[in-house]
Amino acid sequence: MNFMAQDIFGATLAFVLFPLVLVFPGYVCGWAFDLFDFRARRLTTRFALALLLSVAVCPILYYLAASLLSMNAALILTFLFAAAFAILILREKPTLHLRAAPRPLIGLALGWILLAFLSLIDLQLGAKELYFSVASYDHTTRVSIIDAMTRTGVPPINPSYYPHHPVKLTFLYFFWYILGAVVDKIGGAWVNARVALFASVVWCGLALMALIAFYLRLRGGEAKNQLWKKAVAGVSLLAVTGLDFLPALAYMRTGEGVVGDVEHWNEQITAWVGALLWVPHHVAALIAATVGVMLVHFARTKPLKTRLIALTFSGVAFASSLGLSVFVTLVFVLFWAAWMAALYFQKENRPLILPMAFAGLVALILAGSFMLGLLSGNGAGAFPVAFTVRAFSLVDVAFKQPSILQYVLRLVFLPVNYLFELGFFALAGIFWLKLNKSEIRKNPFYLAEALLLCASFFVGTFARSTLIENNDLGWRAWLPGQFVLLIWGADVIDRFFMSSKKLSAFSPASKYNLIVLLALGIFSTLTDLTLLRFAYNFAYGAEAGRTIYSAREAYAAINQTLPLDAIVQYNPTDSINRPSGLYGMRQSVISDRTSYGVPLDEYNAKVAEVARLFNLTNIQNWDEPDALCEANDINAIVLVKSDPLWSSLDALKTQRTPIYLNDYYAVFACGK
Repeated sequence: MNFMAQDIFGATLAFVLFPLVLVFPGYVCGWAFDLFDFRARRLTTRFALALLLSVAVCPILYYLAASLLSMNAALILTFLFAAAFAILILREKPTLHLRAAPRPLIGLALGWILLAFLSLIDLQLGAKELYFSVASYDHTTRVSIIDAMTRTGVPPINPSYYPHHPVKLTFLYFFWYILGAVVDKIGGAWVNARVALFASVVWCGLALMALIAFYLRLRGGEAKNQLWKKAVAGVSLLAVTGLDFLPALAYMRTGEGVVGDVEHWNEQITAWVGALLWVPHHVAALIAATVGVMLVHFARTKPLKTRLIALTFSGVAFASSLGLSVFVTLVFVLFWAAWMAALYFQKENRPLILPMAFAGLVALILAGSFMLGLLSGNGAGAFPVAFTVRAFSLVDVAFKQPSILQYVLRLVFLPVNYLFELGFFALAGIFWLKLNKSEIRKNPFYLAEALLLCASFFVGTFARSTLIENNDLGWRAWLPGQFVLLIWGADVIDRFFMSSKKLSAFSPASKYNLIVLLALGIFSTLTDLTLLRFAYNFAYGAEAGRTIYSAREAYAAINQTLPLDAIVQYNPTDSINRPSGLYGMRQSVISDRTSYGVPLDEYNAKVAEVARLFNLTNIQNWDEPDALCEANDINAIVLVKSDPLWSSLDALKTQRTPIYLNDYYAVFACGK
């Protein structure tokens, strides 16, 4: 089979289907309520706005429809939006002015689509050599949840935890995956959870581009031509990150670094492209919450009725954001409170405070059932956030145990830490503040941006999440701050390189430093993309490629042969078993893929119990394996060459025909 061709076809079809949930609903809502003066916009601008409004509205809307009713209700909602969209288009017959949009923006969008697909699909280099990207490390979880929603609804049944009965997966923010599950259902046999995830990554990137362009336009202040140039600059800055490649390559050269990702040398602030490829739901949360903020700006000069409608949708956007990423939303909650306090001291903007409080109330009401599920998730344990000082690997290497001195040194080296992580954006932020510090209090956009950056800095520097080993809070809390610095970076590029106004306050060296950091930031992103795509090929070679190909064949045989409610199990001691999550569209008894909310002692006990089956040796018949399968509700087992049970394969395959068998993988029915 040519699995690469399958991925290209499936991902393309999923991409074409995604407007059903990420364009049409936003178009209908924007037109119906005239949000951002939607009806007065050109069609190209309407589509960009429709994408943004869909990211802000659809996650919570589809969650409520699917959880309170069913996935079929979500499908009906999808087709109702599509019908309404078609009626509006046929009624108005708007003209699509493609020439009105600058060609560089169209080129950047097309480039992103191609880059994302090539970065995500399986790469088939030989007849039977297959390689997934390094980002698949995280995709095992995301694909599993999308598939579970397609099979079992919302909230999904935990696809990798089955203690003799189904357990709902609520201890997780999962709104982004609902949209993928809807596309998976609509696509039928041609679209699966994996390619639906890939398509969602691509559309999230397009939404981020639309956010940058429209936010700069809403913010205004320049002539139309200049705004387009600034939008192109802002979107182009998505290709820029910090100086991570320098220490990362040094670590790799010594053999101590992680091959495949330039971020993990330190407490990361993830590059834009990396964040989209790895964690699109966090980026989607940023987009939804920022749309909520933009609705406040839009409502500021509007009549009371329009203001209430806009702020209601702002609350809807924050409800979506909460279900997309709790960590990103936490930063916006702190910012929202600080912004309301700041507006109180500006008499002309005090009337906005009550509507903003109303927006928060709307968000709480809409996301209330989701929050209850999140808080009641099994094994929630200790408080999920703890105080820290942002880690810096060049300091921490000298300490075996945390200490006060370590925290003090982290604080001392914090500017160096952030210079490595932010690079160009750190310097651009400093220049922007020098240029605009006197305008921050007067300009409502500047004030909100400064407060949002402060909230990101505070949370990203002095708080960490405790749920898993990785500090997800510290990593994702910086996304809002990164967006602010990107907007400021576009301002700085405009003033330094595109504006006719001379900046006498800065020396020629300032331009030189910006250009150097810009070039290094682009090179860092290119290095990361190269590693994400090809590191697995370079590090593990043809043998790994043949193993992955066999794994995909094995799970394809399972998906074609066994019913949807079959329980399929691999050796659970194999941590981060990527093929089981990427290709296995069936329930498992236990796995680390989606162990969210499972108490650690229960998880370890279940792993040990199920692992007994795969650790059997010198087996002459199926009696003992069948008994263990029966005891654990297993219908089929997936064996790999490294499993001890593999040594008994010759005896087992003579007594039972395998569902799949080659030199690397074997799949057998097991139990009754």
